[in-house]
Amino acid sequence: MSTLALTPWAFDWRSPRARGQVPSRIVPNVPARGPAVQEVAPDDAALVAQASAGSERAFSMLYRRHARYVAGVAYRLLGGDAELDDVVQETFCDAHAALASLNEPAGLRAWLARIAVRRVHKRLAKRRRWRWMIGEAAQGAPLVSDPAQRQRVDALYEALGTLPADLRLPWTLHHVEGETLPDVAAMCEVSLATAKRRIAEAAERLERKLQP
Repeated sequence: MSTLALTPWAFDWRSPRARGQVPSRIVPNVPARGPAVQEVAPDDAALVAQASAGSERAFSMLYRRHARYVAGVAYRLLGGDAELDDVVQETFCDAHAALASLNEPAGLRAWLARIAVRRVHKRLAKRRRWRWMIGEAAQGAPLVSDPAQRQRVDALYEALGTLPADLRLPWTLHHVEGETLPDVAAMCEVSLATAKRRIAEAAERLERKLQP
């Protein structure tokens, strides 16, 4: 049985329903004589407090709000979507189990990203040969229309597939996701100096790989 079937708050994050909108069922009916007023969705901190108290509805709203972001981070770290659904579901299952330990509810998104990075790292670390990405480079690389640019993007993703997870993850978070160095260090759960060193080493290896 899939993880999705075991989680009452989960749904297909790929669907239009997963765009962080307030579910229609909690928007109140307003009398026709008055102006239409919609209920303002609670912020993350309020939803975390409710979910920690046992509200599956609150956690479902958090899932709807952040599932696509988590999927985007995981997709670019994995380089493809073969394991993407599993990583998204595992990330939120981990978050659901550990929600009470979140000290700063307003920082939920960054916390989810750290969990996703941890899950991706575990999956990549199990690979004995990093060349497995080569056959998936064309599917995992971002779509571009220019053939020359497409060739460069494919070459980059192929080269990324040869890097160990400890180097690939921080480089991708910084240069593809646009995360700051302190945020990369936090997501990868390493010191700032270690994050900088790994990004620099990844860049050096990629440069050698991509040299004509």
